Amino acid sequence: MNEAIYTKLRLAAKLAIVALCAAITFCSCSSPQNADGKSPIQAETSGENADEPKEISIPDNLPEMDYGGYGFRVYIRDTEGRNADFYAEEENGDLINDAVYKRNKTVEDRFNIDIAPILYSDEWDSSAERAILAGSDSYDIMAMHGVFSFSFAQKGLVLDWLSDMPYVNFDMPWWNDDVTKGFAAFGSLYGVTGDMSHLSLASVMGLLFNKNLFKDMNIDYPYAEVIAGSWTLDKFYAIVKSGGADLNGNGAITADADRYGLHMPNEWGYPIAVLYHGGDRVISLDDENVPVLSLYNPRTIDIFERFFDMLNTPGAGCIGNVPNWGNPESIDVFKDGRALFVAAGMGAIIEYRAMEDEIGILPYPKYDSSTPKYYTPLEAGVNLFIVPITSPDTERTSIIVEALSAEGHKTVIPTFYEKALKTKHARDDESSSMLDYIKDGVVYDYGYFNNTLTGDLQCVGVRLVTSKDANFTSFYEKNESKIQKNIEKLR
Repeated sequence: MNEAIYTKLRLAAKLAIVALCAAITFCSCSSPQNADGKSPIQAETSGENADEPKEISIPDNLPEMDYGGYGFRVYIRDTEGRNADFYAEEENGDLINDAVYKRNKTVEDRFNIDIAPILYSDEWDSSAERAILAGSDSYDIMAMHGVFSFSFAQKGLVLDWLSDMPYVNFDMPWWNDDVTKGFAAFGSLYGVTGDMSHLSLASVMGLLFNKNLFKDMNIDYPYAEVIAGSWTLDKFYAIVKSGGADLNGNGAITADADRYGLHMPNEWGYPIAVLYHGGDRVISLDDENVPVLSLYNPRTIDIFERFFDMLNTPGAGCIGNVPNWGNPESIDVFKDGRALFVAAGMGAIIEYRAMEDEIGILPYPKYDSSTPKYYTPLEAGVNLFIVPITSPDTERTSIIVEALSAEGHKTVIPTFYEKALKTKHARDDESSSMLDYIKDGVVYDYGYFNNTLTGDLQCVGVRLVTSKDANFTSFYEKNESKIQKNIEKLR
């Protein structure tokens, strides 16, 4: 290892002891509304053909550079379609693939580079860490599992997006300014995601509902309540509890034959999202940007009590592969037309397009009518982008990343959001507008992504539904002191 890289490693390691881990920037999945009530995508687009995604024209103010055919290396997972943010070999007629291909080509032509995705198949790959420790400059940026990226920051292996990336401008609309400031723990950001990643938008959570079943049961679609700000947890659970039915008349409601109110495909979805109905989060930052444990309060106590009251109502809810609320993971109750709701990421709208029954889209409900927004978490498995300390040219990296984000904001995100979701797969105008509410309320929780800091409190809902004791208070009290000690070490 050369001396310069070794010095970087030692310095970064010292900084990591102070900062402990990366503060995350999750960008454009959360888009606060403008004064006119429109989301930024609605307000910034132009064009007359509603069937076509509308390009957003905002200059990125980057210098014109010629990098002589440089191969820009993006280290990215080849699992669960996570490479789709960058990997598009050619146009093939798929809306998103073609938008990504054109974005890449535009940036390649502009700066005379060749975007070269380097795929790895292990979700928790360690070869990149070994390469950095060995001083290899094999990667310009790395797209890691959102949670796993923190270990790189803790070990001092990544650069600070705020101080080391001179041309990344977090004031631009392809980055979320509020989230950037809110998650810059200790004034540093080591991992980001933005409009260069449409998969982050696909990982935002919401509800799909079976319109046929709603009609059969004479239940009004909740669209008007969402718009009025009155779509609340009480109203949601009331519908969910009414949904169970012993269809085969054998005296028990089971996932293989009967109807449920709410289908949860696994314990990693809605059981995690429960915490966020009121806008709470595992970790908040104080006035000095120091992490503070904030998930336990009277509101969250009430939220978990209501959640388990719902689960204990026969036929109300089933969770895939969780024995306590038995639903075999291989049985998709919602897809079979035997559930009123399914809790799913926005990308699941596309997955359910083959259903015979008509489906609608809704945000997760508010805790109560005074809650400011319809909050929802970003799933922690998203691509989180980090820059290794061995990256050979941070100025070049920052220019290319900013250009990819700006071009993604202009073309890829509108294609994914406006056409793939709204036009092609959302089956009514009301559902299309619901996507704006979902996008507007995304919570980017430092504590949810930072499981090294928060341990079992990272995803309380998962731990509770898979344990014998589902008491939130006792679980919190059991873990609080350990997490507080972890936080104290950061000060």
